[in-house]
Amino acid sequence: MVVPAHSRRLFLFAAGLILVGAAALRFAQIDRRPFHADEGVQAYQTWQLLRGDGYTYDPADKHGPWLYYAAAGIAKISGWAPAALDESRLRSVTLLAGLGTIALMLGAATPLGCGPVLIGAALLAIAPLAVIYDTYFIQEAWFCFFTWALFFAALRWWDSGPKTSSESRASAGGGLGPARAPARQESRCGRSSEPSLTGALLIGALVGLMQATKETSVLHFAALAVALFAIRPLYEIRHFWPRVLPAFGMAALVYVVFYSAFFTRWAGVADGLRAYFHYAGRAAGSAHDQPWSYYLALLWPHSIQGVRWGEPLLLVMALGGMISAFSSRATITQRALAVFTVTLLVIYSLIPYKTPWLLLTPYVGLTMLAGLGVIESAQMLPAKFASIVPGLLCAALLFASGWRDFSALGRYANDDRNPYVYQPTSSDLTRLVKTLGAVAADHKIAVVSPDSAWPLPWYLRDRPAVGYFSTPPENLAAYDLILFDSRLETPLSATAFGLRPNVMLWLKPR
Repeated sequence: MVVPAHSRRLFLFAAGLILVGAAALRFAQIDRRPFHADEGVQAYQTWQLLRGDGYTYDPADKHGPWLYYAAAGIAKISGWAPAALDESRLRSVTLLAGLGTIALMLGAATPLGCGPVLIGAALLAIAPLAVIYDTYFIQEAWFCFFTWALFFAALRWWDSGPKTSSESRASAGGGLGPARAPARQESRCGRSSEPSLTGALLIGALVGLMQATKETSVLHFAALAVALFAIRPLYEIRHFWPRVLPAFGMAALVYVVFYSAFFTRWAGVADGLRAYFHYAGRAAGSAHDQPWSYYLALLWPHSIQGVRWGEPLLLVMALGGMISAFSSRATITQRALAVFTVTLLVIYSLIPYKTPWLLLTPYVGLTMLAGLGVIESAQMLPAKFASIVPGLLCAALLFASGWRDFSALGRYANDDRNPYVYQPTSSDLTRLVKTLGAVAADHKIAVVSPDSAWPLPWYLRDRPAVGYFSTPPENLAAYDLILFDSRLETPLSATAFGLRPNVMLWLKPR
């Protein structure tokens, strides 16, 4: 289908507005809250790498090395010294990934339809979940970006085999609405088009980058495999074997480069594989275990201490998009999108370990499906309503999301009543850091906490005389100031500072 030039210009104009708006909203949030404990860990690793201490992968308690090298590389290109690293600069690294994900969605206008991707991208641009975790210095934003880049690259490569003429039409969308094409046929004819080597190498690189970002990439690979086999019969993978080895080789190369710390620590290559045993053990039985319905409950209407939350309209329209993805009008990309999103949600729901940011990748799929559901709603209505109802639904979705922003990004931006944030660092920690900053640099500080009171080690990284202990040390009297975690002790005659919900730090002079 040939799209008129004025329609292309209109699409590009709308896409540009969405990206600019998304960037502005995220930049406005970038220093809204102090570092989360996990952000402090990632920031500390990056600081050590940038100042020349090198990088050592820890298979027991850290994610992959991509984020640290990406942040350190951007810092060097930008001329940031290690001492100049702060929340805004480090979070701008993940913000780039968040904007990249929106750009990926907008780039999928041909197979998904211009209307669905514009609506989906607009929803993602203002979604509180996405805004918050695009400005968290953790791996999730980059992991989401690489996942969806792999999804679109793999889908294009996977669909490069022989087709019937009707199937070729089903592979393409276009226009300002969803593509109108027959569903995929079971039989194929014609001469096979060889899957490209370039596509295979790109897929391999993305696989390697995903694994170098988070070890849970295997879950996304499994969901992607389900989606690909849902649109192509299993027996036809014979067309792809000649390109599998180059893809695997590229993935292995990227893996080795990052886990060996650029060929300086070869033990990291084996450590990267051993990490799966550690993470398998942590998948259940941790303090982060939640019921299977956790993610659905997060989006379903609910109240936390009198504050109302939920995104029911998004869920309803995404369900409509899933249903339409299996209609005769759907493209194979729409069908794969539905299968991939649902499979990811099921996998993450079945795993006991849950945090809000793990929803980010499937949430992107939900927004695209919601956009498809809005456009497809016109097909189920009388002609006199078909031209106005999609617009009203789109406006309602955007209004609902924007209304949630007032609470999630405003009054409750760093409040445990906000379901999108997880164990947020108390804003009171900033007061503690200022208090300690006024203390002479040679004063010795003991921090007694079962988890080192992160992100406090990040904020005290330049102090030379700070010790961290899980229990009070025998030489505690040698320290000038002592910080006690309220989970261990509540001393008399001490000043209290908030660390995170239900956890205080008590500052006591020696």
